[in-house]
Amino acid sequence: MSAGRESLGDLKIGLKKNIPLNAATKTFAILAKRGAGKTYTAAVLAEEFYTNNIPFVVIDPIDVWWGLRLSSNGKDKGLPIVVFGKEHSDIPLTKDMGKEIAQAVVKENISCVISTFGMPKNQQRQLITDFAEELLNINNTPRHIFIEEAHEFVPQRVFGALGKCFNAVSNLVVMGRNRGIGVTLINQRAATINKDVLTQIDTLLAFRNIAPQDRKALKEWVEHHAAEGDFEKFMDSLPSLPTGEGWIWSPEFLEIFERIKIRKRNTFHPDREKLDTKFEMPTLTQVDVQAFIEKFQKTTIKKQLRETSLLDEPKPQAAPPEPAIDLVRIRNEYESQLIQKDTEIRKLNSVINNIRNLVGGNNIVTESIPQNHLRPEYTATLEKLGEAPRKIYETLLQHPEGLTRAQLSLMSGYSYKSGHLDRALAKLRTMQLVSKNYPVRVIN
Repeated sequence: MSAGRESLGDLKIGLKKNIPLNAATKTFAILAKRGAGKTYTAAVLAEEFYTNNIPFVVIDPIDVWWGLRLSSNGKDKGLPIVVFGKEHSDIPLTKDMGKEIAQAVVKENISCVISTFGMPKNQQRQLITDFAEELLNINNTPRHIFIEEAHEFVPQRVFGALGKCFNAVSNLVVMGRNRGIGVTLINQRAATINKDVLTQIDTLLAFRNIAPQDRKALKEWVEHHAAEGDFEKFMDSLPSLPTGEGWIWSPEFLEIFERIKIRKRNTFHPDREKLDTKFEMPTLTQVDVQAFIEKFQKTTIKKQLRETSLLDEPKPQAAPPEPAIDLVRIRNEYESQLIQKDTEIRKLNSVINNIRNLVGGNNIVTESIPQNHLRPEYTATLEKLGEAPRKIYETLLQHPEGLTRAQLSLMSGYSYKSGHLDRALAKLRTMQLVSKNYPVRVIN
């Protein structure tokens, strides 16, 4: 699809400095109470991705993202994206379409909204599980995924059937960057999102929020990233922030902590509290999108026909059962072999002892094998480091591109809150073995 703007580059969402385009493969969390501007902010970010030819997918359980198809006045045409869903959609959505949607958006490189509103939660989770797993497996170009009501898919407490969906979405957050995938989690509460997933987020955008329970979750995020900023000032301001104004905290990716005011949307924001008329979805005239809709519908029909024909076909007769395995016989043979081997080992030990007695055990000379093949100066340095610095240094040697604090913590096994990690890094930096800033990397 065409971008709609000649000059490509930074994302302009209202910051004092713009966000670089590689934000497409980064992770964000947008947190705010209802009506404070979290969906509005995410939509502005989506508009910027579209303008810069970065395709995106929105998982929309609340059915508000169809507004991207309309201009800000709710009358003219907006972005030419495909909407899967029920009421405001181009293609009806079913629970078994997740894998097909992932394949289609990657093959055609388009943006779309998956509106799961009205589907039972177990069906929503099946759909999103299939989509996330397939996308992580096949994606090969930069793409961004927005997830509304993130706590429905990566909740703080995971149990039962939630596990499969949680694993699929959390893998998308943690490993997506390696496949060119960025993720934005959108939620009212920080405390209801799984903390292990939330701490993997690169950039936090926080708007008006009054829940005291969220203070702990936000503080853990700040500590995990060793973020520099006035946490008390940040928390004290959240209850009284005007709509559309908030904070952006990005200690490693953008290296900023500042107040922001989000720019106005170019597309329609369906505020349900103010809507008093019914809006009609405009018919898409863009050839590439219309062709995608027709192709996807034909593929779906063919699949349904194949499944129907398979149901009508007579089932093949079951193969005759294999003969039962004689477990008792196998076990007896195995024990017999063990006894035989034990006897042989005893004989060999006896021969070795006799030889030692003849030649004198103390006079036997064995060739020593070097324990490592590092140059002497490196070996001496490693011996001086101590256990924690040496383990962290060896971890960094395996990653010459450098690691963030969170990645280093995960790969070395030391908690990001642990004093071991801080002391080990301080020692390595004093010895001028690693860089001072994140991502930390080996210097020599």
